[in-house]
Amino acid sequence: DLPAIIHQLDKSVNELRRIARNMMPESLLTAGLETALREICESFCSKELTIEFQAFNLENNIPNELQVTIFRIVQELLTNAIRHAGATSILVQCSQNEQVFYITVEDNGKGFNTNELQTGKGICLTNVRNKVDYLKGTLDIDAAPGSGTTINIEFNVDR
Repeated sequence: DLPAIIHQLDKSVNELRRIARNMMPESLLTAGLETALREICESFCSKELTIEFQAFNLENNIPNELQVTIFRIVQELLTNAIRHAGATSILVQCSQNEQVFYITVEDNGKGFNTNELQTGKGICLTNVRNKVDYLKGTLDIDAAPGSGTTINIEFNVDR
């Protein structure tokens, strides 16, 4: 029984580490936003899924709280594209032009009818919308059944 207990304990410790990493990614604290975003994109990649991450002009002076929010938005968008859209290819672009920050996530998934967002379906995007609203930003969704989805987010990082 001891080997089985040790194995289960190892699994539990690994799961606890994964949860802790997701709560506050260490790379966000140590290496910055761009590295943390690149790493989360890489962590989702598999044989069935490719994710291309592009970063343009990301500055290091974005407040930590805002960096965590940006990270969470990208994480949620990736999760939605994988879990709900069945995407096999995703492009994540993050860029900054002075005090304006842009996030674009494009996927080749099954897409959806954007009218569903008005009827209360599309709850998966509610967390993203709430975060963007908190940042006083804009969220634009271009999707159609069978055509993938493109999400564009824009907000000010001057806080």
